[in-house]
Amino acid sequence: MNVRFFQTIPMDYDGNFYNSLVGEDYISKGFSFFTAEQNIRYLKECLEGEKLTPRFRMLNANEKLYHFVCAIFKESGEVAALIETVEIHIDMSIRKSAAISEEILQTLFRMRTEHEKSSDYPFETKLKIK
Repeated sequence: MNVRFFQTIPMDYDGNFYNSLVGEDYISKGFSFFTAEQNIRYLKECLEGEKLTPRFRMLNANEKLYHFVCAIFKESGEVAALIETVEIHIDMSIRKSAAISEEILQTLFRMRTEHEKSSDYPFETKLKIK
């Protein structure tokens, strides 16, 4: 499988995550999130037709950014790829970074806490936010 395909997997599922975080009409409210930085590690070869499952984990958040990872699992349970992303909150009226609302920020913090309770994160992360 080529590199481009790996990037479509989390994007296909990310809509569900994004909509659960801010709702489908968030951009009509004048705000959005843009990808600020991304790190992808390809760990196992995948072949066309192979069933792959993405699993997301919230790692951190602050007033303007959130940091998450998508681990792509093979049917065997092996991790095929890790896609680590930092998203930045944007005020679309001025197309600059802006503070995340307290409601959304608290949702991000709750997600992080829930994900931390589920298990330790067994992979080294390359990206960081304060």
